[in-house]
Amino acid sequence: MSGAKKHHVVAVDGWINPPPLNFEYDFTKYPTVGQDLLLEHVKDATIVITSGRPMNRAVIEAAPVLELISVSGTGTDHIDLEAARERNVAVCRVPAQNTETVGEHAFALYFALKRRILPLHNLAADGKTWAQSPPATAKAFGKPPRVNSEETLVVVGYGAIGRHVETMGRALGMNVLIAERKGSSEIREGRISFDEAVKKGTVFFIVAPGNDSTRAMFSTPEFERMDSSALIINCGRGGVVSEKEVAAALREGTIGGYATDVFEREPATSENCPLLDPSVPNLIHTPHLAWFSAKTIRGTIETVKANIEGFVAGKPQNLVVSRKSDP
Repeated sequence: MSGAKKHHVVAVDGWINPPPLNFEYDFTKYPTVGQDLLLEHVKDATIVITSGRPMNRAVIEAAPVLELISVSGTGTDHIDLEAARERNVAVCRVPAQNTETVGEHAFALYFALKRRILPLHNLAADGKTWAQSPPATAKAFGKPPRVNSEETLVVVGYGAIGRHVETMGRALGMNVLIAERKGSSEIREGRISFDEAVKKGTVFFIVAPGNDSTRAMFSTPEFERMDSSALIINCGRGGVVSEKEVAAALREGTIGGYATDVFEREPATSENCPLLDPSVPNLIHTPHLAWFSAKTIRGTIETVKANIEGFVAGKPQNLVVSRKSDP
């Protein structure tokens, strides 16, 4: 890992252009492509910049001179970290750049879901229903929603975003609870057990990472123990909530609503995602853009630059996987 060699930096998502780097390098940017072309694009890369493209074992093994995968985001669940370790490829990320943005998006989803903004917009926009049957406007709500002071907000995932969600919730007058990890026998100060949180919460903000310990954390047993009007907001990772089982819970009225920015398989399609069935009620979804803001983009570009330059200078930072030669 030397600044004297000429690196080939390859961006495989096509959206990020880091500012000029302080070492000799070639830069290639590719648009999002299929997996076969991705294998071709990384074959002579020493540094790969990726946001959400899956960097599985096949991709990593197709890049024999690869030294660094620079993730332009917080999550690394789309990277085969074990394959990276085996191939002595470092992996770094951009922590906490999107904290404010994701918090705002999560609350936007919450208010849109609670206040039934989408169906009420459609009702008003058709130009007929409101005038023909004024009571229909109230009926579109179903059960009258709570106001913020009546809500018990449960934060699931207490990192930087979770703490920001807590602050926002308290500022809005909500009762805020922090859930302990599911199955944990030790309850840390300031938290309550996961099972107790499931029973007490009226709205759940999921901002937990995706890994083996969080996969399907919310599924049928959790939904059945919740208040039937409970709302779930997921801006963490799609696999934390079982899509098939939350769709069933919505159809059966077991919970009040679900809003998500993340999916088990991304990009989500009508073929791979049960949540895209238009018959599922009380559901809002956005295409993994909770991070998107001018501030996040500026911070991400600056941190990607610092991560790559630090790596080349022998001073790596924000590492998830280290190279054996790294200090």
